[in-house]
Amino acid sequence: MFPYKSTVPIRVGLWAHRCWLVLVFALATVCARADTVTLKDGTVLDGDIRAEDDTTLSICLEFAGGTITETRQINKTDIAKVARLTPEQRAAWQAKRDYEALDKYRLNPNSSYRLNDYDETIRNVFRKFLAQHPGSVYESNITERITQWVTERDLVAAGKMKFHGQWLPAAEGARLAERERGQQLLQQSRWLISRGRLETAIQQLQKVLSLSSQPDLVPQARTLLASTFQQEIALLDRQRQQLETDVSSAQQRVDRAQQAVNAAEASLRPATGIGQSLGRPAPAGSPHQTLGANAQSFVQDQTSVNNARNDLANEQGYLDQAKNQLNNTVQKLAALQSQASTVEAQWGIAPGNANSGMAINRLPPASSASPATANSPDVLVGLMTWVQNNWIFMVAGGLVLLFLLSRFVKG
Repeated sequence: MFPYKSTVPIRVGLWAHRCWLVLVFALATVCARADTVTLKDGTVLDGDIRAEDDTTLSICLEFAGGTITETRQINKTDIAKVARLTPEQRAAWQAKRDYEALDKYRLNPNSSYRLNDYDETIRNVFRKFLAQHPGSVYESNITERITQWVTERDLVAAGKMKFHGQWLPAAEGARLAERERGQQLLQQSRWLISRGRLETAIQQLQKVLSLSSQPDLVPQARTLLASTFQQEIALLDRQRQQLETDVSSAQQRVDRAQQAVNAAEASLRPATGIGQSLGRPAPAGSPHQTLGANAQSFVQDQTSVNNARNDLANEQGYLDQAKNQLNNTVQKLAALQSQASTVEAQWGIAPGNANSGMAINRLPPASSASPATANSPDVLVGLMTWVQNNWIFMVAGGLVLLFLLSRFVKG
């Protein structure tokens, strides 16, 4: 609906004018049909006949309000009847289609547009329609819409802004719109945090920090952002620790699977009596063909080898997958810590300043995706080996230390 003057006589006149337009539009719709092709099987095709020769006819069909088009070739032997538009009907039909396409160009009752948006719509949409379809039944409606768009355009050019349907000075309207946007971002961020979508919440909160004209919203966003950073960093660090444990366990399973493969292959070698490569089909005339009573045992040993190798491949695949997940988590954690430091520095907030609300807990840097961590069995094995190699020096040093302590006590 377009805004009209509030006087009763004008409203009555506009209502009558609208009724007349509806009547003309209905008549135009009836008269301005597309070309119609009726097939012998009863199918009726409404569209635009684009080409025709002695044997075929090409018609462009439209679906979904004109958003989908299809050009179909039809054999004339399949056609029962063709109804073509006259030039006047075709012009009316094209004007109707173009007018319906203008329905999306409407003024927003709650907010205004940019000045360029008004100019482009008036020039490239409405006036272009009038130039392409002079004297059409839609001319008065389009002229009225141009007037409405020009009126709003002039208000915007004069430094006004529409905010919730009320025209305000542009600076005040922008400030109110920015405040509303900041409140919405805070509300969305809290909802995202409650759903565990911390990364998206961090992005939303950083947008609030950029709203320099909202001094009461920025502290709220700063405090909430600090808490969200800490939660996300702690979550990723727990994932990293769990994945390191998973990698270590997977490595142990791979080692056991490799030992099982070695044991199975060792059991198979005496039965074959040759150095042929295991896992390959035995050629004709090989010992496999002459095993006799030991054939069943050999087959069982070969099956054990194959099963052990399959288990090893499965465990190795799981280990590789766990390592990839650990690598991704380590990189993600490092990027998040760097992002937290950048935000902290950008807003001039010192780490550990409780009043700032942005004291980010610094976690120790994540290690690389290797099972040899502080709790890794490989580290413990290395430590035990060192003790075994140096226990004599450790005992001697202990005796010397006890001797010195005894002399000190007696003195």
